[in-house]
Amino acid sequence: MERIDAINVLNDVSGAVHLLEGPNRIREFLRQVLRFQPVPLHSIARSTSLTVPVASALRRELEKRKLVARKGGIVLTEYGNSLLASVGVTKTQIPRLQSGYPFPSWLNPVVEKLDTLLSSRPTPDFSLDQSHAETLTIAMRVAYLYEHDGMEGKELLFLGDDDLTSLATIIFAKEFGLQLGTVAVVDVDKRILAFIEESCNYLGCDIDTFSLDLREGIPADLANTFDVFVTDPPYTLDGLSLFTARGIEALKPGVGRQCFLSYGSKSPSDSVKVYSSIVSMGLAIQEVIPQFNRYVGAQMYAGVSNMIRCITSQDSVSAVPEDLSKLYTSSRNDPD
Repeated sequence: MERIDAINVLNDVSGAVHLLEGPNRIREFLRQVLRFQPVPLHSIARSTSLTVPVASALRRELEKRKLVARKGGIVLTEYGNSLLASVGVTKTQIPRLQSGYPFPSWLNPVVEKLDTLLSSRPTPDFSLDQSHAETLTIAMRVAYLYEHDGMEGKELLFLGDDDLTSLATIIFAKEFGLQLGTVAVVDVDKRILAFIEESCNYLGCDIDTFSLDLREGIPADLANTFDVFVTDPPYTLDGLSLFTARGIEALKPGVGRQCFLSYGSKSPSDSVKVYSSIVSMGLAIQEVIPQFNRYVGAQMYAGVSNMIRCITSQDSVSAVPEDLSKLYTSSRNDPD
């Protein structure tokens, strides 16, 4: 099956069951079946955040189209396997991440490779609010991307990547035999981009790099291009809002595109502003994991930050702050 044909099928199924979450949730449903088949209906409903009646209606539609069958639970047919393969999703032996996201031992090989590769990464530029994440955190980020269908066959954009999560994504994909779409990095720090390019030569992979200050906008050839964006933005509200807005501009139109956003805890009043900014741009928050990210020697936020996972809605729209003169904490007299 060709990729475009598979996408059309997913769109057709979504329309047939009037699924507000869109075709990306259909793909997620099928992917969960592939990973854990045979899967009970209640289990697949829970893992895809669908009500049981909606999951049941979706199962019937998928059965009608010969994509799934029932054999002690829901299983994929040969046609269902073919559809997923055409969009980059294949069977792996990667276990499910446990509730609460403790670090799993099966990620150790990824950490070992990261420790070697990142030992010579550029030092943090504190004027840009850079602070290196620990390698355990970086490995967990990419495992979290995989767990929530943010990797296989997806067009991935990293907005600012001094943590080098893009390289960790490549290492993870190589370790577990995953197929990736385009991987791109936008960063204002040319040292980071040069290190990524040098590392790609070593790893034998391709990452598209773009030297860009996000205050200047997203180039036309990056707009409406990606399925997922990942960012660990500056520590100001304006920084979070700008990076999120540019990420939305870079995503393909439609419901269910993904955002993985790392940001520290704030006071209650400032937290309202942070989440109001995210929601005002039409992003639906799916999960917030406190202290998911840990940083090397960082004083900001006691060296930890939260993981915020969002998806686009029908109302998603970019909203760039009017005043970008104090984007980084170093430029503010009253840092957030």
